[in-house]
Amino acid sequence: MGDRPQARLAVISMHTSPTAALGQSANGGMNVYVHQLCNAWSRCGVATDIFTRRLGVDDPSVEQIAPLSRVIYLPAGPFETDKYGLASYADGFADSIATFIRADGREPDLIYSHYWLSGLAGLHLRTNLNLPWAHTSHTLALVKNRQLAPGAQPEPEVRIRAEERIAREADLQIVSTSAEGSDLVEIYGAEAERIAVVAPGVDLATFGPMDRAEARLKIGYEGTRILLFVGRLERLKGVEIILRALALLADRHPDVRLLVLGEDSRDALEGEKERLRAIAEGLGIAPRVDFLGPVAHHELPYFYSAAEACLMPSYSESFGLVGLEAQACGCPVIASNVAGLASVVRDDVTGYLVSGADPADYAHRIRRLLDSPQQSELMGRRGILLAQRFDWNHTADRAWRALTPLLEEAAVDQFLGES
Repeated sequence: MGDRPQARLAVISMHTSPTAALGQSANGGMNVYVHQLCNAWSRCGVATDIFTRRLGVDDPSVEQIAPLSRVIYLPAGPFETDKYGLASYADGFADSIATFIRADGREPDLIYSHYWLSGLAGLHLRTNLNLPWAHTSHTLALVKNRQLAPGAQPEPEVRIRAEERIAREADLQIVSTSAEGSDLVEIYGAEAERIAVVAPGVDLATFGPMDRAEARLKIGYEGTRILLFVGRLERLKGVEIILRALALLADRHPDVRLLVLGEDSRDALEGEKERLRAIAEGLGIAPRVDFLGPVAHHELPYFYSAAEACLMPSYSESFGLVGLEAQACGCPVIASNVAGLASVVRDDVTGYLVSGADPADYAHRIRRLLDSPQQSELMGRRGILLAQRFDWNHTADRAWRALTPLLEEAAVDQFLGES
């Protein structure tokens, strides 16, 4: 690889930075996705400038995260604005990106936006810079609304309208599963020819199995049987289901504790953690539930390796990165049978898929694992093998192949325009 990268991409992650702590505010799998994909591209000679919103006066202007990847922090609205309020600042954010690019002198070859807010910025920037534009939604409003958690607020019209525009106008949409691609076509009217399915990956250098007793000692739960939840605390994630399932297991398995890793979503209308604490108290299981807050990504393997099972009762998921990380560490996953999770968990092989949101069904699957250590160990070994198929280098290669026709077409157009 020479000094000059083979291409430079402007990656837009407007409302959340790939360097942010996971499991709090709006930070989650998308952060990991952007960070790992750009790291992998850097190793292949592809440069990425990741543009994100400045969230405080202490944010740096530019932060290098890989030899050919940097995060650029630009202002967009008040620091405390929620993501729906940010929609009105998307065009201004795109203008700030264009100003930065022109001053920097390193013009990108392609725009790649993540999530609907970034898609609005990408739409405006594409027009401004006359570049090809690819987009990844990560989640879709209409999909979330049709599988809404009880008590959850539906996604608003401003997001739905934005996603419809993006679906119609993006040159390419990269999706994590074929089900997500079908939703874009059938619900949003996107063209199937402009959709590429690329499964995300897992960092196999970080996530791998370790001795369960040692892992429990490392996290301070020696001699304790552990159930684990990892993610933002919002109704979509279904943590209440886990609490009610644990209550059903209390008499038969009094030695089991639930560890909840994550923090309230910034956009939550109420404190989800406090709501869940109150539910645990009402169920009489509060002493057996520990809300530990967000945990550094590199520390998660200890928790996965320490757990009997990782629980993912989400009402909808575009892709289960947490489930993939857990399986890479040999931890069985008990997850809701929704498209994004069914794409990474093999029912009765690496864990269990549960249809519906009945706590008794989750309790039944948890009890099966707790009562059969041999089955749990076998599922863990199979999960490790499954995770080997998902590697960020492979993901980056497939995503690059999906983007290549856009880059080649833009190069031809530029050549014809100059000749």
